[in-house]
Amino acid sequence: MEVKFSSGARKLLEEKGAENICIHLVDIATADSIGAARDIEVNCEVPEQKEQFWWDRVGGIDVYIDKKLKIIGPVVVKKQGFWIFSSLYADGLRILI
Repeated sequence: MEVKFSSGARKLLEEKGAENICIHLVDIATADSIGAARDIEVNCEVPEQKEQFWWDRVGGIDVYIDKKLKIIGPVVVKKQGFWIFSSLYADGLRILI
């Protein structure tokens, strides 16, 4: 498993003082007729059930990746948005159906 950070993501993590990131699958309830959607979420937390995640340490940051996700290439964590609206997302992962 190869994990990289973009320069923007690394700067955002430094600003937050983050030592961990968790990349995990979330199920989102939607409108009545659709039911549910699935998405990949990136946050700066340690997962409660670590055995359900792959773990790696990259540049002093513990990275946890949900085993429900398929790794299809190098995982690259990037920053999106600006100012207080900034967040992180990850490339190189696929949601299994």
